This record gives sequence, structure tokens and C-alpha cells, in this order.
Amino acid sequence: MQRREVLELLRDVGAGLLAAVPVLAAAETVRIGLHGVISRRARADWWQQAIADHAATHYSTPPAELLRDLLADAAVLERHIADGVDADRGGLLRAAGYLAGVTALAWSNLGERRQAHRWWQTALDAADQSGDRAAQVWVRAWAVTNGPNIGRQPKESLALARQRLDERPAPDSASCVLLGGLAQTQADLGDPAAVTTLRQLAELTERVPPEVAADRVSLFGWPEVRLRYAQSYVHTVRRDTAAAYAAQDRALELYGPDLPRDRAKVLLHRSRCLVIEGDITGGTVSAVEVLDDLDPTVRLESVKVSATAVLAAVPFDARKLPAVTALGERLAAR
Repeated sequence: MQRREVLELLRDVGAGLLAAVPVLAAAETVRIGLHGVISRRARADWWQQAIADHAATHYSTPPAELLRDLLADAAVLERHIADGVDADRGGLLRAAGYLAGVTALAWSNLGERRQAHRWWQTALDAADQSGDRAAQVWVRAWAVTNGPNIGRQPKESLALARQRLDERPAPDSASCVLLGGLAQTQADLGDPAAVTTLRQLAELTERVPPEVAADRVSLFGWPEVRLRYAQSYVHTVRRDTAAAYAAQDRALELYGPDLPRDRAKVLLHRSRCLVIEGDITGGTVSAVEVLDDLDPTVRLESVKVSATAVLAAVPFDARKLPAVTALGERLAAR
């Protein structure tokens, strides 16, 4: 679903996305209540599983569909936190931090930057109030990584990263995402420390548990390919095309059909490298091909941002080349 179609749904409340939220929220409230009586499980335990489910489907579910379910769950979780019955308030606030973070990513994928910013703030506040450090690191990690896609200023992302940056980070996915986001932010700021951060990230990646390294599709996983993506991003921004090509080669070996969005972004890094090296036509033509070959359901804002970076790398005196014009037209149409 393309962004303009989603916006039409959002405007048409009577038949669209938001109209379904109250019904879904009511149905989920009934289900959780019934199963709670049967199993006597704490509400926080239910939400831990719900967050894991949303994180596992983030890459594979169209963002409009994912957002509908997230908003419905948010409505239920709000009631659970407000009613004050459950003793595990901290667990519910932790769940709210994760849920709001995944929701922010869904808004970002649709190009709704203002909504994404607001949901990130909710995620940060909830995680901080929960007192759960793992949630605090995870929320900041993804907020930093998501920064370029929602227009967050790099200095603001840098400040977010440093709030929970440990001298000896734990070998888990959140710490890896945080270091990856930090390296990308440093590169965007022109800070040579980005290379040192990448080195730390590579060392930490080698220490993550096998089940985390094997998790390719969840927001709680950290497979090798995400390290290679971070390396590709940083070296491309730093105009170190040899190192960027090496990271891209390895990433493209590892990407499968289940991650077409991130594969497309790495291909767009390569297009940008070609432009940096002076092959302006080759770089912009390849970028157009990436956009044209990508299924519309995954042709999301982060892909557009990566393609826009290819166009931005073109020197001013080459902006009228046919291939450059074609790329600009593709981007304007999305």
C-alpha cells in the first residue's frame, strides 16, 4: 500500500484504518479478560508476548495493517495501566515503551514524521517511567536508528544515544542497534569516531547469543546482516567506497527474500557510491531500477530517504542529465 492510499484511509475514518481500532480493542479486551480468568497470568506477561509478536511481524506486515493492530493494542494497554488493578505497573509501562516504539516505526514507514516523533516521545517516557534499563536502551536504540527517516537532527540523535550508552555494552540486540545507530549518526555529523564505533559494533556482534544472531526478522534480533548494513551506511556517507562495497557485497549475500526493504536500501547505498565515484548516470539509473523493481508494499519511507541521498550526491552541474531527471521524477511521484 502506497503512502497516498494510506492517507486516504486515514482521512476516510468511516471506512478506514482508524474506524477498526475501537472494535479490535474491544475484542482484545474481552479475549484478555477471558483468558486471564482461565490462566491467571499477569497482564504484563500477556503484553510481553504481544510485543514479541509485533516485533516479529514488523518487516513482513504492511505498515497500515500493522498500525491498525498496534493502535488497537495501545487502547487496551492504556486501560490496563489506568485501572491500577495490576500490581506490575512497571511491567505494563515497559510494554508501553516497546509498543509505542514499534508504533513510531510504523508511522515512519508511512512517511508520517510528526506522528513518528510523537510516538517516540511516548515510548521514551514510558520506558523511563518503567525503570527497566533494557527497555530504555531498546527504545533509544531504535529512535536513533530511525532518526534519518523522520528528519531528526543528528545532534539530537547523538544526545539520545549517549543517554544510555554503556562503557561496556551488553551483548544483546538493543546495544547492537544503539551502537549501529550511533555510528550512522556520527557519520552523518562527519565525525571520524564512526569508524571506531563500527569496530566496537563488530566485536559486540560476535558476542551476541546464538538465538539473537539467528533472529533475522524480529526487532529483537541482531543477525550479521544488520552489522553489514551499518557498515555500508557509514562507509557510504564517509565516501569510503571500497569499504562500502565490501560491506554491501557481504550484506547482499546474506539478505533473503524476507527482507526486500533493507536489501533495496543497501543497493541504493551502492548507487550512491557510484555517483560519489563519478559514474552519475550509472548510479542514478541503478537507483531507478531499484525503485521500479521493489514491490509497492515495501517501497516505504526509509527506501525513499535512501534514494533521495543518491540524488543529493549528484553535483549541481549534472542535475539535468536524463538519468538524474528520471530519478527525481520517481521520487516526486512517491
